[in-house]
Amino acid sequence: MLPVQPNTGMSGMNSKTTVDVLSLEDFQATLDARLVEVDNALHKIKSEMGGRAPALGGFHDATVQAKKYERFYDEQLDHVQRLKRALLAARKATRTILENYRTTEERNAANSADIAGILAGVDTALKDGTSPNV
Repeated sequence: MLPVQPNTGMSGMNSKTTVDVLSLEDFQATLDARLVEVDNALHKIKSEMGGRAPALGGFHDATVQAKKYERFYDEQLDHVQRLKRALLAARKATRTILENYRTTEERNAANSADIAGILAGVDTALKDGTSPNV
């Protein structure tokens, strides 16, 4: 797990927030699977329901029911499209977090290696009494 930044909760006390990269990767896979399901639902709504009310005739009750059907269709299509937008936003945010943490990890590893290289001269000097940089 990677530390993020201090988080002040409702108690007002600072607590450390951590990010579990593996959990985020699992969540990313779950989001991808849900997006496939949403795309399938959108396809089904658009192809099978088609937004057209069934032919019920021209009498008053039939036209009322046809309008209800069209409103229901529009509402369901809107709900599924909003769900898709939310899933896409969550996937983008999760991907950004994963990329930022991988970049930070790599940067931290490079800094540690640089520091270890610089300190190697100190270690050598302590072991044999000479230092190339002194």
